[in-house]
Amino acid sequence: MQTYIYTGVDRTGRNVAGRMVASDEASLEEKVRAAGLWLIAAEPDRSEAHAKRGLARFSFGGTSRRELINFCTLMSFQLKVGIPMVTALQVSAEDCEKASFRQIIFELKQHVEAGTMLCEALEKYPSSFSPQFVSLVKAGEQSSALPETFMELKRYMEWQEQIVADVRQATIYPAIVLVVVAAFVLILFTFVIPRFISLLTAAKVALPLPTRIVFGMSDAIKATWWIWFLGLTVGPAGIAIARHYSKRFAIFYDQVKFRLPLFGPLNHMLAVSRFAHNLGVLYKSGVTIVNALKLCRGLVGSVWVSTVVEDVGDRVEAGDTLSEAMRRHPVFPGLLIRMVVMGEKTGNLDHSLENVASYYNLIVPRRIKKIFSVMEPMLILFLVFLVGFVALAIFLPILGLLSAIH
Repeated sequence: MQTYIYTGVDRTGRNVAGRMVASDEASLEEKVRAAGLWLIAAEPDRSEAHAKRGLARFSFGGTSRRELINFCTLMSFQLKVGIPMVTALQVSAEDCEKASFRQIIFELKQHVEAGTMLCEALEKYPSSFSPQFVSLVKAGEQSSALPETFMELKRYMEWQEQIVADVRQATIYPAIVLVVVAAFVLILFTFVIPRFISLLTAAKVALPLPTRIVFGMSDAIKATWWIWFLGLTVGPAGIAIARHYSKRFAIFYDQVKFRLPLFGPLNHMLAVSRFAHNLGVLYKSGVTIVNALKLCRGLVGSVWVSTVVEDVGDRVEAGDTLSEAMRRHPVFPGLLIRMVVMGEKTGNLDHSLENVASYYNLIVPRRIKKIFSVMEPMLILFLVFLVGFVALAIFLPILGLLSAIH
């Protein structure tokens, strides 16, 4: 689609100028004629192209989740009271604070004015609207339930926002303590303890076992500090690259991650929660179960679970029921499978998936807070033990030296 600046003549012979979106000049002429005008001249809008290039130059990243939530909320309320789509998009654009997203909404309005469906217009901006978002809007347009679809998208993204906020809030204090502990250990074993080593060695004091352990750790850290540095910096980057280029390694990494103490069950629960939420939202909005499973593959946050969902989709497409396909994979908990079976028997699969998603809405934040509430005292106890052991290792030989002097 291209925006044209045109000049036409109405029935009274008066010149009329305007802007209109069309696929080509022939289509533009038909639209202008349908508006009761005779087209005289038309040219592409160059200022729009310059504006797009400028926005691309100064825009960093895609659209934030909060902006999409505001967009869905405003669109849902406007469409629910009967405001036309074009007017609703105009109001949403004027209400948007971010310039780049405002321009995108204006362009969506132009595409809709030109006769394009909203879902087709959304597909032109994949960096702002995910395939799941587009599929839900498409299902809402086909079922004439677009206000409800926008409200469902709003609720789902607010759930994502809440989970991220819970994790961020729960990890702030442990992360600060962990950084302080790491900095303390690094300074202690590389700068402080070596001075005591030289002092006690010069005094020829007999070193007790705790002192020998601490001094040995100090020597080891000083000799291998570069290995620890590479492990903490290059290691995560190497794992990320390996996960990106090797699907087998990514699956192995996820399987190991799901077996970790404390965090393993949480990672598993988060992946299953995303699956239940996305599948429930898509199926409730009218997307077929096979297409919903295909869309869920990239939304679970785990390559292993994504591979499992792909196999489930293939089996459902081949004729299996959803519950039969899910039983073949231990990654799905018994609760989820039982609720799917009940939904298939009663014909209310969307309600069953909603119930599972509501259950995880309650249990996931509790599990996050429980895990990090356990981590905080563990980190503090570790710090107390470390400081106490190092203090004991330093003061024991000093007390021995004082006793020898007396």
